[in-house]
Amino acid sequence: MTEILLDKFLDVFNNDILPLTYKGVNSGNKIFGAAIIRKDNYSLVVAGSNNETENPLWHGETYTLKKFYEINKKK
Repeated sequence: MTEILLDKFLDVFNNDILPLTYKGVNSGNKIFGAAIIRKDNYSLVVAGSNNETENPLWHGETYTLKKFYEINKKK
């Protein structure tokens, strides 16, 4: 893992995943979150957190994948 990728991961974790997770935990969800970043420039594509209060299958990684596949549907 390169230093740039590690820095980006920590940035996304602190600035995108943690705020979503904090909000989710306050709404009754568990603490799991995830993010999808671009391989070519490490930019954030989408971040998500556990959303099992809406659907018990939407753990952090599953809900983030759901949001990822909805991106093109919004356009």
